[in-house]
Amino acid sequence: MFPILSPTWALSRSVFRVDPRSASRRAAAVLAALGATVTLPCAQAQAPEPLQSVVTVASRLPQTPDRLTADAVVITREQLALLPADNLADALQALAGVQVSRTGGPGQPTSVLIRGAAASNTLVLVDGVRMGSATLGQFDFSTIGLAGIERIEVLRGPGASVYGADAVGGVVLVTTRAARPYTGRSGPNVDGSATVLNRFAATGGSQSSSDVSASTQVAQGPWDAQLQWARQASAGVNAVRPGDRFGLYNPDADGYRRQTLLASGGWQLAPGHRVEASALQARLFSRYDSAEYAPPTYAPNPLLDFSTRTDTSASALRYEGRYGALTWRARLGRGVEDSTSGARQLDTYRTERNETGLQVAWALASGHDLLAAWDRLEEQVRTNNYSTPAARDNDALTLAYTGQFGAVQVQADGREDRNSVYGTHRTGRTGLRWALTRDTSVRVLAATTFRAPSFNELYFPLYGVPTLAPEQGRSLEAGLAQRMGRAQWQATVWRNHVDDLIGYSADPARCPRTPAYAFGCAANFGKAELKGYTLETQWPVQPGSAQPTWRLAYDGVDARDGKGQALPRRARHQWRLQSQHTLAGWQLGTAWLWQSERREAGTVLREGTRLDLQALRKLGAAMPGWSLRVSVLNALDRDIEPALDYRAPGRQFFAGLRWEGR
Repeated sequence: MFPILSPTWALSRSVFRVDPRSASRRAAAVLAALGATVTLPCAQAQAPEPLQSVVTVASRLPQTPDRLTADAVVITREQLALLPADNLADALQALAGVQVSRTGGPGQPTSVLIRGAAASNTLVLVDGVRMGSATLGQFDFSTIGLAGIERIEVLRGPGASVYGADAVGGVVLVTTRAARPYTGRSGPNVDGSATVLNRFAATGGSQSSSDVSASTQVAQGPWDAQLQWARQASAGVNAVRPGDRFGLYNPDADGYRRQTLLASGGWQLAPGHRVEASALQARLFSRYDSAEYAPPTYAPNPLLDFSTRTDTSASALRYEGRYGALTWRARLGRGVEDSTSGARQLDTYRTERNETGLQVAWALASGHDLLAAWDRLEEQVRTNNYSTPAARDNDALTLAYTGQFGAVQVQADGREDRNSVYGTHRTGRTGLRWALTRDTSVRVLAATTFRAPSFNELYFPLYGVPTLAPEQGRSLEAGLAQRMGRAQWQATVWRNHVDDLIGYSADPARCPRTPAYAFGCAANFGKAELKGYTLETQWPVQPGSAQPTWRLAYDGVDARDGKGQALPRRARHQWRLQSQHTLAGWQLGTAWLWQSERREAGTVLREGTRLDLQALRKLGAAMPGWSLRVSVLNALDRDIEPALDYRAPGRQFFAGLRWEGR
C-alpha cells in the first residue's frame, strides 16, 4: 500500500482488475536522453483551441486543457483522417499509455490496455452509453469502425469517482458525428431546407479488403439530422499459427465484414436549449479458428467453420438547457451487444443496458464549477449457458468541484454506487495542477477505483460465485508539462495498487462448499501492482494547427501480480514515432511502433516492430472536394505475434478516393 491524497470526503478502498493470463518481460533500459514522447497532441501541454481541444471525459464537464488535473487527450476527426489506421483500436494505439491486444487481424476480438490494466479495467462509452459485454466484462473494439466517429476522448487514469465501476485504467469516450446546419448550396429547394450527400469514401486493398461509406444530412430552421452508412470487409489471413497449444490451427482465411448505420438529429428548442437523439447499429461477422470436442473420443476438431456474429447498438436521447449560471443535462440511453458464435454448437450471449441520468452544473464564480449528478443503470444478460436470465441495477450519486485559485487548479469529486448484487461502494478523486510559469505546470492526482465482477464471474456454471466482491484499487500519479518555443513535452508517473483481485482459483477451499466447484471457481484473492511512466513530446507545434510535424512517445510499464510475476501481454517498453510532412502537394504520414518482449502462459512473445505509411492528396480544382489516399500497413512486412499462437497480417496496400462536400 502507498499513501494517497485524501479527497474532501472519505475515500473508500477500490478495485483494480488485472488480467492474469499473460506477462510482460523486463527489457533494456530506455534511452532517457530522448527525453519525451507523444502520439497525438497532449491535452495538458497543448494550448487550447476553440472547441477542438475542449475535454469532457475527465470530469463530465467541458474543460480547456489548462484546467485539467487528470491526464486526458482528444483525437479529432481531422486527426483521425491523418492517421494511417484503418480501425478504432489502431487509432487508439497511436496514443501514449495505450497497448492493443488482438487475437489475429482486423475483425478479430480486440481489447485495449491502458497503463498496464486489463481490458475489463477500461470503460468504453459511445455517445455517453456504456458499451461492451457484461458476461466478459469488457468491450470488443473490433465491433465498430472509424466511419462516423467525430472525436475520441481518452482519460488515461482513474475515473470511477465520476463514472463508477470499471473506470480504473482509463475511459474511452467515442462521440459519433452529429448533423450540422449545412451552409453551402445544395441545389433547388423551396422550403429553406438543405439536403445533401456530403461525404463519400471508397477504399480497396490487400486480402480483398474494401471500405465504403456515405453520409447525408438535412437541416431546416431549428431542426437538423444526419444519416451515415459504412461497410468494411476483408478476406483476412489465417489467425492461428501452426502448432498452437490447443490444436486450433485451421489453414483457412479468417476474414470479416462489418456494416454500420448511424443516425442522429437535433432540435434547438430555444437559445441554450437543445434536444438530441442518436442511434448506432453495427453488425460484425467474423470467422475464427477453434475446435469442438465431440464424444466418444473428445479429440479436438479444428476443421469446422467457426464464426461469430455480433450486433452492437447504442441509442441515446439527450436534453441540455442553460439558465444563467446553471446548465443541466438529462439523458436516456440503451446499449445492446448480441453475439452468436461457434460451428455446429452455438453459444449465444445478449447484454442489455438501460440508462437514465441527470446532471446539473453550477458556475459558482469565474473558474469555479460544481456538478451534481444522478445515474441509474439496469443490466440484463441472456445466454444459453445460464439456466435463467441474470440482472442487476445500480444507482449512483456524484458530486464534483473544480476551482481555480490564481496559478493553482483544484479538482475534487466523489461518487456512491449502490448495486443490487455487490452492494455499496464509494470512490473519490482529488487533483491539483500548478502553473509554475506560463509554459510550465505540474500536477498530482490521487483516486480510488473499483471493478465490478462480470456476470460470468458471478453466474457461469461450475465457475461463477454470486457472492464475489468487487476488486478494490487506489491510484496515484504526478505529471510535469512544459512548452519550449514551438515544441512541448510532458512526463507522467503513475502507480495503481489492487486488492481482492478476481481470478480463477483451482483451490476448492476458496469456493462454496458444493461438489459443483470440485475443480475450482472464480474467487477474490491476491493483489497486483501496476506502475510506470510515460514521456511524450511533439515539435514543432504550428500556430493554429493541431498537427505537429513530429511526435515521439515512450511507455514504461511494470505490471505484476501479488507473487511478483509479470502480467500477460504487457510490453515492458513501448516506443512510438509519428510524423506529418507536406511534399509536392502530398501530405505524408508515418507511424512507427516498437514493443519489447511480452510474456503469456510461460512463453516469451518476441519484440515487434510495425511501420505504417500514408499519403493524402487533394485532387484540385478539376475535382473539387475529392482527395486520394494511399497507405501501406506493416510496410516492413514483419511477422507480428499480437497474442500467443496468433498472427497479424503482413504487408498490406490500400488505395481509395474520398469526397467531402463541405
